[in-house]
Amino acid sequence: MAKANRFYMISEQQIQEYFPEHYNLEKGHRLELEKMLQGLLHEAKNGAFLEIGLGPKVRVERAKLLKKLNIQYTGLDFQTVCDEHQATLTKEGVTDLEFIGNSVGTYLYNLIRLQRLGRKFDVIYLDGHHTMYTDFPAAFACMPLLKEGGVIAFDDVRWTLANKEKNLKNSEFYKEMYDFSLYEQSEKEERHIEVIIKEYLIPMFDMSIYEKYSLPSWIALQRKTK
Repeated sequence: MAKANRFYMISEQQIQEYFPEHYNLEKGHRLELEKMLQGLLHEAKNGAFLEIGLGPKVRVERAKLLKKLNIQYTGLDFQTVCDEHQATLTKEGVTDLEFIGNSVGTYLYNLIRLQRLGRKFDVIYLDGHHTMYTDFPAAFACMPLLKEGGVIAFDDVRWTLANKEKNLKNSEFYKEMYDFSLYEQSEKEERHIEVIIKEYLIPMFDMSIYEKYSLPSWIALQRKTK
């Protein structure tokens, strides 16, 4: 998993250069998802927000919204990614945001450490590796961190390793990020995030889809209040 660090540090300009056929569609998709996430944040005013998987693009406007709404922010990713996000936001005048990076492995142990500290969040956004081996344990580690009535959101619900391997198999970035040899073909064709949501989180933790802030490819789950 440490090799994935190289992928996450590519810029938006590099994404546009290497994947031009996907860039415009992806940009529109991201704008739509950003509106939904910001809607969730407005409902969590004066609360706490945990983001798992920051990606290459620094969301300056979202960070400013967090400050405006008095939301405590915690972001998890590789240490180098966290450092870059924090430096960019500091230059933009956005400070006092918490970043917790891992130099090796994944964000899993930092989730465990947050649980040991008794941390709780109103909104959790898991937009990480999208695979069972990485995000299945991460999703479970999020459950004790989520407040009653809180929401955990997932991107790329319809994403599969098979499509990634087929469409971007010539990309050195994705070759380093994903080891396709770890999965049988049937496992590559599974929608891993959808399996995590529908076969585990909903039935095991009595959660429901928050329809107001959900799309076919982006699902928000709300924890029921007792």
